[in-house]
Amino acid sequence: MVRKSPDPNVSLYALIAYYLRFLRQKHKMTQEEVGKIIGCTKSQVSKYEGGTRQLDEREAAVLDQLWDTGGLLTILLRYAKLGVDPNWSEKLRKYERTATTHRIFSTNLIPMPFQSEGYARALLSAGHAASLVKDVDAAVERRLGHQAAMLADAPQIWGVLDEISLRPMGGSAVMEEQRDLLLALGRERHISLRVIPEKAAPHVGVDGSFRHFELPRGLCAAFAGTTLEVGRVIEDQGEAAEVVVRFERIAARAWSEDQSREWIAGMRT
Repeated sequence: MVRKSPDPNVSLYALIAYYLRFLRQKHKMTQEEVGKIIGCTKSQVSKYEGGTRQLDEREAAVLDQLWDTGGLLTILLRYAKLGVDPNWSEKLRKYERTATTHRIFSTNLIPMPFQSEGYARALLSAGHAASLVKDVDAAVERRLGHQAAMLADAPQIWGVLDEISLRPMGGSAVMEEQRDLLLALGRERHISLRVIPEKAAPHVGVDGSFRHFELPRGLCAAFAGTTLEVGRVIEDQGEAAEVVVRFERIAARAWSEDQSREWIAGMRT
């Protein structure tokens, strides 16, 4: 099945996908031939042309040279990374469900998949009050279902939470439930939960939360979240690898698992 080219007017990523197919067909090449040249499968090239995955800079540079574009694909890719991918939320959910290993750093709230039902409801109720969430009950059900899917195959999860992210929200009953869930998750063999204290700042995580995903077939991806429902999914393998280094630098400043467990047990509720 041939993936349909995305509308090139939607985003720079869509333009790259559209132009990639245009150039391949102009030079009378198959997806399999292009895949062999840039070192990936025919299926991967199809995803690039359909806009569901992005070229990395190495691949773009190889194709620029192959087709004598004057470096256009590389230039477009660099500018695309400065903007917003309209499909970022869909990609994030896919990687959250399929990753074999998660590295999660959160600065300001308890992230999925560690949220209790009460905590999730408190957050989504705040979104409802701001007209960002239409149906709180339905949103809570979707979130809990997604969290269950993330945990279903017992992936390795390495979580580092900023002490600030564990501040009370939603009342004492909500935070007691949340505390108990964190302690329970931390006892799972495939989950590591650590806290980085406020006094460890400044560190390389003070500018925001992020995640790294190890995926099947040796691939990886990362995500950097921002405010106002804007986020960036990183699929360039080199860039994603750099996220691991950042995570390890933050983790090196965090309390041990035992120290973190002790702090969580006594956290303010």
